[in-house]
Amino acid sequence: MARIIKFDPRGGDEPSKKGSGGKETPRVVKAEAKNRKGKPEPLTKEEFEKLLEPLREGLKRLYPSQVEEVLGFSGLGEKNGDRVFLVGALMWKRYGTEQPLLSTFVALFERGRLEQISFLEAKNNYWDWRTMIKLLKKDFHTEELFNRFMELVGGRHRV
Repeated sequence: MARIIKFDPRGGDEPSKKGSGGKETPRVVKAEAKNRKGKPEPLTKEEFEKLLEPLREGLKRLYPSQVEEVLGFSGLGEKNGDRVFLVGALMWKRYGTEQPLLSTFVALFERGRLEQISFLEAKNNYWDWRTMIKLLKKDFHTEELFNRFMELVGGRHRV
């Protein structure tokens, strides 16, 4: 099961500001990156649901001794070309435990494959989630997505 949370990091339907002469000017986003390949777009429900299987396969590939099954996830995400940035909560089953676990994560998919994932609760990660957010900021609205997700779930982390 996958569930998308709708969020527009650019502010969405905020009213435009009045410029000089009383004319309305569109809201300007100042966070334009120089090296951005394209413009990040929010994931559609279908695109989000398609990430469940690559997430399941990627976690079993990266953590074969821990991940027994991925039960579902929910979160916020953006796509930019063939790359997808995702912030979310993952429900999974660990080997040797009866109860499922819930973990918050930051992930990067490339060409439909999980390439990087960092769990906020983990002490040892392959990738540090703070570093991932900073490095991917030029291609995605990483900080806005992360902070919005933390607001929604009542998390204590902010960037």
